[in-house]
Amino acid sequence: MTAHAQLAAGSGTNTAMRQEHWFIFGNLFVALSAGALALWSAPMMLAILYINVWLLANPHLVATYTRIGAIYSRLRLRWVLIVVAPLLILAALTVVALAYEAAGLLALYFVLQTFHVARQSYGIARRHDRRLQVPFRKLPYLLVYLFPAWGYLHRSAQAPQSFLGYPIWFPPVPQELAFAVGIAAIAGALFWFARLMMHATSKKPANEPFNSFVLSHLVISLVGYVWISDITVGWLVVNVWHNIQYLIFVYRQRRPEITTEKDGEKPDNASARHKPLVAVLKSPATFFLTCSIVGAVLFVAADRVGESLLWLGLPTILIAHFVLNFHHYLADAVIWKRRRAGKPDGASQG
Repeated sequence: MTAHAQLAAGSGTNTAMRQEHWFIFGNLFVALSAGALALWSAPMMLAILYINVWLLANPHLVATYTRIGAIYSRLRLRWVLIVVAPLLILAALTVVALAYEAAGLLALYFVLQTFHVARQSYGIARRHDRRLQVPFRKLPYLLVYLFPAWGYLHRSAQAPQSFLGYPIWFPPVPQELAFAVGIAAIAGALFWFARLMMHATSKKPANEPFNSFVLSHLVISLVGYVWISDITVGWLVVNVWHNIQYLIFVYRQRRPEITTEKDGEKPDNASARHKPLVAVLKSPATFFLTCSIVGAVLFVAADRVGESLLWLGLPTILIAHFVLNFHHYLADAVIWKRRRAGKPDGASQG
């Protein structure tokens, strides 16, 4: 490789790294700002909630469904995911609603959502991971799970009575247990930070996007699950961060230049820089607008179905929306599993 080519490659790497940091810390800033505004006043909290639902959460759900189409070689699996799985989820949620009413549905949602956020962060961290042989390699991944686990135990010990305006139930957890897990999480994070500082003083920091992403996950988990006492506002902070993260990730996986780069050819950065602004924005605008429109249609449809079945005496509106949410969790897990097994666009969530 010529010196000019090496310089160009290094410049491209630095540009890509700066872009990753913009995505990571920009998303963190937006989520924390949303939380600060939500804490400011109740009307502002409702405004942030509606923005999150219509512009982030619903498109996030649709983004998962766009990835189901990638399972082109398994028609039976696609049929099971699209037709059979929602029916099974509907049956399970109906049983939960009959036994525990809305509080049981919200309890199930909160624990599965917490786990889902951790799994998604685990998968995207794996995507960023370019480390070779480093000590305590698995420690950051342990922290990715440990901080949300601490947050869930903290909420259980806190025992809030309502969430999103509905009653919710948490398993009784002694405050001492939540505190002990919190001490373990903080100690593990401090040890990891110390290792990063030692590495930074010895040579150029390696794999900065990975470290930055894990750090953003720890900060969001700490703020959303522990530091903010209001369970709804805390959930909102985590959910905004989680939704933006996923939308950006799915969009970038669909970009043709990423596929080109994986095949060993670098994209033509010079030609990309000289594209007019309309051409640059056309692809992301189309993707996000499509996800927003389809997501809004699904949300309204779930609302109408839930309202029409209220005569059953069950929280059918919650059931209808949770069928979509839990189906999204299941479909996303299947897609990540296939990618870990070496399928196209291989990321690994587990």
